[in-house]
Amino acid sequence: MNEEELPPEPQLMESLRAVGYSLEAAVADLIDNSITAQANRVEVFFSAEAEPYLAIVDDGTGMNADEARAAMCLAGTSAARSRRPDDLGRFGLGLKTASLSQCRELTVVTKRDGVVTALRWDLDYLTRSRRWALLTLSEAEASILPRYGEIKANPSGTLVVWRHFDRLPSASQAIFAKAFNEQMLSARAHLSLVFHRFLSGEDGKPKVTMELNGVRLKVVDPFLTAHRATQRGPAECFAVAGARIDVQPFTLPYISKLTQAEKETAQIAGRLRDSQGFYIYRARRLVIWGTWFRLVPKDDLGKLARVRVDIPNTLDHLWSLDIKKSAAVPPTEIRDQLKRLVDRIVHPSQRAQLYRGRPAAASDRVVRTWNLIDERGSFRYELNREHPLLAALDEQLDNGARRLLSELLRNIESSFPVEDAYNRLGGDNVHAPQHSDEGELLDYAATLWSVFSQTGESADDFVARLRYVEPFTLSKNPEALLRRAAS
Repeated sequence: MNEEELPPEPQLMESLRAVGYSLEAAVADLIDNSITAQANRVEVFFSAEAEPYLAIVDDGTGMNADEARAAMCLAGTSAARSRRPDDLGRFGLGLKTASLSQCRELTVVTKRDGVVTALRWDLDYLTRSRRWALLTLSEAEASILPRYGEIKANPSGTLVVWRHFDRLPSASQAIFAKAFNEQMLSARAHLSLVFHRFLSGEDGKPKVTMELNGVRLKVVDPFLTAHRATQRGPAECFAVAGARIDVQPFTLPYISKLTQAEKETAQIAGRLRDSQGFYIYRARRLVIWGTWFRLVPKDDLGKLARVRVDIPNTLDHLWSLDIKKSAAVPPTEIRDQLKRLVDRIVHPSQRAQLYRGRPAAASDRVVRTWNLIDERGSFRYELNREHPLLAALDEQLDNGARRLLSELLRNIESSFPVEDAYNRLGGDNVHAPQHSDEGELLDYAATLWSVFSQTGESADDFVARLRYVEPFTLSKNPEALLRRAAS
């Protein structure tokens, strides 16, 4: 058997551009490298002016010349090699595929021990030369790059520069600038979420400062852990292939307890309903969010449930983590463990939705205005004809008026806008009924007492009749309020 070395053609670089990176995912992939290099500060700069660019500067350990060349090789590091627990890399492709998915020129300038190395992949140069030609820049050539001053001033670190963008609309400078600016706004939100645990410096770990054009990124915490109404469930852990996986459930506060800013923070995937599910972290970096992996369906009752799952990078091969680190499939052994936990995890959210607004101490005795009629998968709401207020009104009417009242009640029931209410609640709107304050409830009770007292009913009977009747159950002390009305 004979062998023949058959190196790929330079066009392979063009093919690798189709991996499917969004701009925000590509920037995040490069910041992974900065964090792996133990950077404390990562700055992203961009400009859509006459010579557009995007630059990422960090103050990490930097690279020597040999390491820089290995980093610029395709798959310069093996996906199978052992990594430090905080290493966010995987295939050794991210720097190149992420960068060249967005632009045609990638330049890396890195500094260690006072020595600066500058290397470049230029797709147009590859096309012209038809060779795998990695370009080495002189210090003079590197010094004219955008943001070179930042890397020059740092004791160590790395600068990555993208230029010659060809994946954004370019019919005119104005159209390009608008598209670029919009995508970078989206990238800011994406980075604030994906790296929120690094930005916050949780568990005593040092914070990583990140800035976009000089503006510091804010933490986007999908669990609202700082909110005092957020419920933290019991933590669980289990082992797979000798590695530990930690699971921490959270139940978000009911939506009426959230400010507008908090609600927007919680709407990770558009709506609360779509944002429920597992949030998978690899070495504290968020990689997947808002999915139950088809273990349970997403519904409105579970929309407050979120689960943080921490996996180590030693299990990458089991999770089928893709190059972009934006998709992964849990292996059967992990899926089975999560399935065991998921029903109990979702239950607190279901309870918060089902029992919202019911007085806990008297929930089984309250006489409600509406009755739910459940019939084999269909349901409807009917006004409670035995409600004391309706019964009292009925006693005051003659037969003709009673018929009119009955028709009015049926019309109200049949036209109850349940679909509109469902759509509004599903869109994370808050139901805000016009509740009566104590003074209005007292006036209402006094009016009823003036009617009931004429029938010879005693104050004690009046209180006993109405203390568990809506709307008086909204009072802090229904019994005391009713006695005041009857005094």
